[in-house]
Formats: sequence, structure tokens, C-alpha cells
Amino acid sequence: MKAFWYNETRKNMCGTKIREYRKKKNMSIEKLATNAQIEGYDLTANTITKIELGIRFVPDYEVAIFAKLLNTTPDELLTEDSGARNIT
Repeated sequence: MKAFWYNETRKNMCGTKIREYRKKKNMSIEKLATNAQIEGYDLTANTITKIELGIRFVPDYEVAIFAKLLNTTPDELLTEDSGARNIT
């Protein structure tokens, strides 16, 4: 069953963008998790690591949370990089 798989190796399409935006802000995973928790969101460093690696599904409401924390839009986090997706 391929439920919750974005492609054959990733469970999300926004993890790479989350990592990109986090690094552009010179922010560690721990700092992003702390900021999330300060805002009242239950996101741990371990959860964020799994999202960035593509081994955890990301529901739509969490995409909105990451967009807010990283000062961007959900659309930007969900925009594919050219050639990022392997279609079989």
C-alpha cells in the first residue's frame, strides 16, 4: 500500500523545503523545535528530523505551522524543485 507516500522514497514533499528555509535562517533543528513549542505546537527535534529526511508524513495543518515558523507560505513549502520528484 502506498498511502501517505509522496514518491518511492519520501513520505512528504515539504521536508526538503523546510530544511532549506531553516538553514537559510541559520536555525538548528533544536531551535526550530523550541520555537514551535513556544508557539504551542507539539513538534520535537526528532519529529522535525524525520520530516526533513522524508520518513514522516506531514499533515496540512503542520505545513501551515512550519510556514508560520519559517516566515514563508504553505505554497512555497509545497513547491517542487525542478527534478525533485521521481515518477514511476
